[in-house]
Amino acid sequence: MNILKFSLLFILIIIVLGLSLAIGPGHFQFDDKIFLNVLWSIRLPQVLMSFLVGGLLSLSGLLFQAMFKNSLATPYTLGVASGAALGASLYFTLGLSFTLPFINSVSIFSFLAALICVLLVYTMAIRNGRVSTHSLLLSGVVLSMVCSSLILFLQFLGHERDALLVVRWLMGGLDIVGYDSIVRLLPIALLALVFSILNARKLNIMYLGDEMAITRGVDIFKFRKLLYLLNSLVVAMVVAECGPIGFVGLLGPHMAKKIFSHKHQLLIPSSFLLGGLLLMICDLLSRNIMSDTQLPVGVMTALLGGPFLLFLLSRPSKV
Repeated sequence: MNILKFSLLFILIIIVLGLSLAIGPGHFQFDDKIFLNVLWSIRLPQVLMSFLVGGLLSLSGLLFQAMFKNSLATPYTLGVASGAALGASLYFTLGLSFTLPFINSVSIFSFLAALICVLLVYTMAIRNGRVSTHSLLLSGVVLSMVCSSLILFLQFLGHERDALLVVRWLMGGLDIVGYDSIVRLLPIALLALVFSILNARKLNIMYLGDEMAITRGVDIFKFRKLLYLLNSLVVAMVVAECGPIGFVGLLGPHMAKKIFSHKHQLLIPSSFLLGGLLLMICDLLSRNIMSDTQLPVGVMTALLGGPFLLFLLSRPSKV
């Protein structure tokens, strides 16, 4: 049964991929050289990037939910994405510009800020040696608000031109040109997928509680640290390339749990594929919903994810 579901999912991804390449701004003939140039230089890298980013954000949300045993835990509700955005905004406002081989220099600031936010949220959520779910979410929301306020403060201090650039970047966008961003994100995606698949059994056991995980031989403290580092790196790299794109980390894992299974052996690949598919659809809509401009894809995901989050919050027994 799951083979049939995965087959249908792959077919749907191929259909959306084809539509995303064929439909877009401008009127071209399929045999036109300009169309071929647009196809290979702009649309194909943007579509591949949307799939990669969506998959990574969805996988990151799944890992956060397993770590904290909470279906609302995502890079955004925990303040990690806001922290990464603050680090990137600081980089832009300070006017820094340096290059490193195969590394986007913005991602260094994003990673450090995201890591600090994760540690703060986790520290504030510990009650009597246990992680309090209520305190975890509350700390994440409060820290997100603090980071957002600091970003506004940086915009106020910076030049008006830089402030406008930061505002546009904070909306989240996939309007990239070329394949450099894909080359930088692809190793992170492979690392995250391989690590998650190899540790799928540990993720299943963590859902049973810390005591049960310890009795089964899982070093939960060491494992959580590895997950913190991996998730912070994933979110920081994505935010540095595309800006903050919300709610994919919430929608992807929930769709996978509904369609496939609650076992991480199936959840990991299905969440990645569904997150990639979801962001490809959002990117396709954002490129074509307005005739004279391209809507930032972060706005589109927020329009879909916001109501879904409210739906989850209205079902307290399921949280």
